[in-house]
Amino acid sequence: MDSFPLVINFQGDYGMKVMMVDPDTTTIGEVARIAHDELVGVVVKPLPPGTRLVVRRHTDGQPLDDGKTVAAAGLVFLEAVDIVHG
Repeated sequence: MDSFPLVINFQGDYGMKVMMVDPDTTTIGEVARIAHDELVGVVVKPLPPGTRLVVRRHTDGQPLDDGKTVAAAGLVFLEAVDIVHG
């Protein structure tokens, strides 16, 4: 169930958004893809084809492994992450 909020700071967006995920099944790569699909072309200008997105902890800038789940990455309730062009 998507009952775990993350705060998303997507590069090029004017503000942060809250995204609800299932921490046990949603991967970090899926967080980036979902945010991209929801924001690009709406509040963020289109990105060049093939743009790689990197998810990083907002607090320390450490990149997170795309293949790990949100829970396995150790993210906590309402933690902020930055999604940047890599």
